[in-house]
Amino acid sequence: MSRLAEPAPLVDRVDELAELLGRIERVVETGAGDVLVVQGEAGVGKTSLLETLAHHAVQRHADRGLLAGYGQAMLNSLASDSFQAVRECLRSLTSWAERSGSRSRLERLARSFGEHAPDWIESVPVVGQLLAAGVRTGRTFAASGHDQAEIDSRLDQLLRFIEDLLADGPVLMILDDLHWADTATIDLLTTIALRIDGPLILVLAFRPDQLRGQDQTHPLQRAVYRLCRYRPGTMVMELPRLSSADTELLVRRATKGAVLPAHSMSRIVRLSAGNPLFAESLARLGDQTDRVAPQQITAVLEERLSYLTLEDQRLLETAALIGYSFEVDYLARLARLDIDDVYDRLHVLFEEYALVRPAEPRGDLDRYLIHHPLFAEILRERGAQNAPRWRRQHARFLEILEAEPHWDDETQVRAAAVAVAARDRAKAGPLSLAAARRQLALGAVSKARELADIAVEHAPSFHSWSLLAESQTVSGDHSAGTRSCAAALALSGAEPLEPDQVAGVRLLWARNLRMTCRWDDVDRVLDELLAQHLTSGEIRAEALILKAEVALCGPVQDTAGCIDLCESVASMTAAAELRSRAFGHRGLAHLAAYEPLEADRWLTRSIEAAEDSGHPYARYEALHWLSKKTMACLELERSWALLEELGRMSRTSGVASDNPPHLRDSSRVLGLRGNHAGAAEAFARYLDVSLSPGLDKVATTLTCQVIELDGLRGRESGAELLAQLRVVCDRDLLAADRRERLIRLLDTLDGRAPGADPVEFAIARLGVASDDALAADAIFRFDVPSLTKLRSLLGHGAGS
Repeated sequence: MSRLAEPAPLVDRVDELAELLGRIERVVETGAGDVLVVQGEAGVGKTSLLETLAHHAVQRHADRGLLAGYGQAMLNSLASDSFQAVRECLRSLTSWAERSGSRSRLERLARSFGEHAPDWIESVPVVGQLLAAGVRTGRTFAASGHDQAEIDSRLDQLLRFIEDLLADGPVLMILDDLHWADTATIDLLTTIALRIDGPLILVLAFRPDQLRGQDQTHPLQRAVYRLCRYRPGTMVMELPRLSSADTELLVRRATKGAVLPAHSMSRIVRLSAGNPLFAESLARLGDQTDRVAPQQITAVLEERLSYLTLEDQRLLETAALIGYSFEVDYLARLARLDIDDVYDRLHVLFEEYALVRPAEPRGDLDRYLIHHPLFAEILRERGAQNAPRWRRQHARFLEILEAEPHWDDETQVRAAAVAVAARDRAKAGPLSLAAARRQLALGAVSKARELADIAVEHAPSFHSWSLLAESQTVSGDHSAGTRSCAAALALSGAEPLEPDQVAGVRLLWARNLRMTCRWDDVDRVLDELLAQHLTSGEIRAEALILKAEVALCGPVQDTAGCIDLCESVASMTAAAELRSRAFGHRGLAHLAAYEPLEADRWLTRSIEAAEDSGHPYARYEALHWLSKKTMACLELERSWALLEELGRMSRTSGVASDNPPHLRDSSRVLGLRGNHAGAAEAFARYLDVSLSPGLDKVATTLTCQVIELDGLRGRESGAELLAQLRVVCDRDLLAADRRERLIRLLDTLDGRAPGADPVEFAIARLGVASDDALAADAIFRFDVPSLTKLRSLLGHGAGS
């Protein structure tokens, strides 16, 4: 049975179903996409509603070619692969196309995978088979004759794939249990929702209670806030508990019409309190319900499992070890049973006990789902109570996985998790390292960091520490990246390594030291690198670029030295990306030396070189440098044009989409142009996407911005920006923790003195660390010693 086959829901959610189908109808008719958010507690009937929704939508809009897919995130543990819910959705979508009976439709979808999303092919084996021998991944797709330039990031590939499908008709993508999804999956889905135009219906479902109790706002909560802000039509539906009448109807369906005594029915209605899974489980206990007095749903589920034979309980525990969704072949081999006997037992558990259900196959492997994630959690906890047996089962499962001829990304992560659970240190280290490398290449930084941590714990080496350092650096944790680089280099003599491998980690170390303002250490590391690489080459050029950054941004600014270093780099390399960075830093050095015309000339050359490189981030960086110069010189119309272009690049290519500096700068330029409401909105967006460790720098940036407005446009201008930011807070556009932090910041800024120094204010009144305040101020000044002096040289003063 497919996830999109005719469902048999136990609960009638007539009103909710009608509302969701109405939204889908509107998308089909108008061609304008929609995002539907469905939230509700565990067992309240989300999955049943969504399966029914998919079935009715496909049936109702078959003539319009609607494609539907359903994917479910699994319990967020080491074994849960990044993008798991998306992979499941793609498999489901492809299965529906296959079952539709239209061979041309399936072949069209397969071609779209091959042309636009080759790195996703391994997630959908039927597509790989259609595309012919060996074409299963992006790497083999490229090797089969396609230009490597066609192989872009997984995000870009998926966006183009969905856009291609939308050209043929509407697409419904349902992603369930997203409270368990990793940050990479949430970011991917948010980007899809914000960047794709066309008849796409994106349904996102989760348990809100799973997002609470954390020190900071859950990434999914922030994603929903963002969707509601930037897609005002986003619908958020909260599924309520059932009424007493609906609970009685559910119980009658669960008992297949059997008559329950009135007191039993009343007790079930009272104990379940309108939770469908609770009520269904109590109903399936039948007369036994009079002998138990459960206080919570897990107690009822435990009771429900207790009426199985011991053999079936052990079988389900083994299934849960494999996963919430499990392969029948793996289960038979782990349980040492004939596979036909396992199919028979699963049929009984499906038909008579409703504890499992068929799921979409993974390639040639049939799979089942445990009835509800809560059941899977209970079964795993029960299995783990016998620790020696549980470890042995994991060891045997690892042997099964190792015998698989082809490992996709999911299997790679799964094998690492199984090795850890089996306490097989010899295998856990290498498997975690290999999985971490792949996850980092996919852009799943948080999962890569988690796996690299495991690799370091089980098999500390130069490679494991350096990969951990890279993932920490990409995630913005430069202090941790510094420590990991040092640990990697300490082990560099313990294994044979290429000189460039060690040099690469030294460069990464220097970058992290530079980001943490450890200037003396940066100089020492770079001097050692340059002494070891005396001839021209990429390593020497990279080291000299970093030296140029230190000369420009370090504690003792040396603009002439920065210019000389940049000229050396440009003369020694033909690499367009490196030349763009050399020209860009030279332009910023001229700006800091109060030479705006020279700055403009070299920053323009930086853009030209970036365009030659063909790399979107290089062009974004070069345009951003020029926008700095225009803001410093108060060329506000030109600044705004550049910032709009940066925004377009971020939306279309995804570059700098996680923490875009153009949002910060847009707020500044809008304020200087007198659009205080727009400035407040842009700053709120910047605050919303900023990482928690950088929030003190964000506070300092706003302080600099308000004091700049006071000086250039008068104190009333700064006050108006603060007033508009309060309007943003009142509109409830920010997550609660960010809103409260902003309100406190606004109250403090109200007390600023005329002509206040922003750094001193941030340190003394906001409690910002000195290094953070100085770093944020330097960024705000674009490393120009005095913006006031630069602007006065250009004829700009207060009120200009």
